[in-house]
Amino acid sequence: MAALRKDGRGLQGLLTGAGLALWCGLALAAQSAPPAPSTAGGDPVFEAQKTAFEALSEADRKAVQDGLVWTGDYNGIVDGAFGKRTRDSILAYQASVRTPTTGILDAAAIGRLAATAQKVKDAVKFQIFVDDKTGVKIGAPLKILDKRSASGASSRLFKADGSISLDLASLNGGEADLAALYQRLGADQAGRKSTLKLSRPDFFVVSWEEGGRKVYARYAKAPVGAPDPNLIRGFMLAYPGQSADFERLAVAIANSFEPFPAPSSPQPAAAASPAPASVKAALSANGLIVAPGKALSAIGSADCPHPMIDGRPAKYLREDAESGLSLIGGATASETQAAAPILAPLSDDLVAVAYGLDEAAARPVLSVTSVAPLVQAAGDAKPLVLASLGADAVGAPLFDRKGALVALVARSSSGPKPVAGVSPRAPHPVVAAADIERFLTGADVAIGSPTADGTSSAGRIAAEKSALVVAIACN
Repeated sequence: MAALRKDGRGLQGLLTGAGLALWCGLALAAQSAPPAPSTAGGDPVFEAQKTAFEALSEADRKAVQDGLVWTGDYNGIVDGAFGKRTRDSILAYQASVRTPTTGILDAAAIGRLAATAQKVKDAVKFQIFVDDKTGVKIGAPLKILDKRSASGASSRLFKADGSISLDLASLNGGEADLAALYQRLGADQAGRKSTLKLSRPDFFVVSWEEGGRKVYARYAKAPVGAPDPNLIRGFMLAYPGQSADFERLAVAIANSFEPFPAPSSPQPAAAASPAPASVKAALSANGLIVAPGKALSAIGSADCPHPMIDGRPAKYLREDAESGLSLIGGATASETQAAAPILAPLSDDLVAVAYGLDEAAARPVLSVTSVAPLVQAAGDAKPLVLASLGADAVGAPLFDRKGALVALVARSSSGPKPVAGVSPRAPHPVVAAADIERFLTGADVAIGSPTADGTSSAGRIAAEKSALVVAIACN
């Protein structure tokens, strides 16, 4: 468990012994009641903090809360919603790392928080998986729970000495009685101290302390319309009561629990219309208009022999195998909009303006995402950035807060898979400004001169650059 202290903060700020029970109450309240209005209404500082938080992408908002769980500052639900608990957790984290306690995290701070959380996750090999015996989706620290056994429709992950265990279960037939299971697990017994007993028609949570151990159990009924509506799935986590280090792991496990994860939906066939807005499978990359009729991208003819922009055929004007850059003709924008790009080196606070696929509408949608550069290791072929970007963000431009182009997202052989339709924050290789400058100079594309303009918000940059970013489809 000493690995949990690698973030340099020791036990300061870790969840209290009642932290998991508190999380349970929050989770149940969130699922059984409509959202309550903010108690901080009328507080201009709180409203400014809330506005800044809600301007982040959903993936970034959840990444902040998840990161704060792993630093020990947050014991709430990772849902991307901003409230007093999230605000206070951000303030506590900022105080602990000795940065100004503003309650607002910029892209660089989010990147550092995510990197700190990832180190702690890596130290305990925390992985989210779908159990093949029960169908439960859950996260677990596999370095600690390094043993596994299975019996029928149940699985157990446990520590070799038996002090910590995570039991997963899928119940049907006579066993699938949620009310009876709640009564059995929640029954008062000699030597047991109940810490939480909450029941709802479709799920329940109970927790207790017994024999120096804490136990937390949660079970849920299959959703309406499921193939087997009587099926019940759940988990039970048991660990030493004095293990303060394990409290945040318990909250992380609880946050990751999905009793009935949605199956991956098959890709629908492409529509007959040539417009990329109606062709789900066609979105392949992004491009940035750098001159009238010319878009800079990082996709090439080997991967996309017949590119299309705005539903019209486009063509490659120039390609560079070493950098992966390409110049594609056929992009449309006014000459005023297609001004010569201004280049700048990678810096801490960046935004990506990129098209991604809207799964529900089956069309590309433009969004802005915070980006943080990562330290480049000796073996990295290209610089890396941390961002929530999908596989179709290849060629998406990254801007600094003065609006200068600092990089393009490069093609990668592997990338993170979306979770519940949201791309998680992950490292992405990029083509930096120096390579872009060499490529554009060789293609006789003018490069603008730096300006003394001040910094801009992510929203303003998105508004200024959105007309220059194009979705590239492959025919």
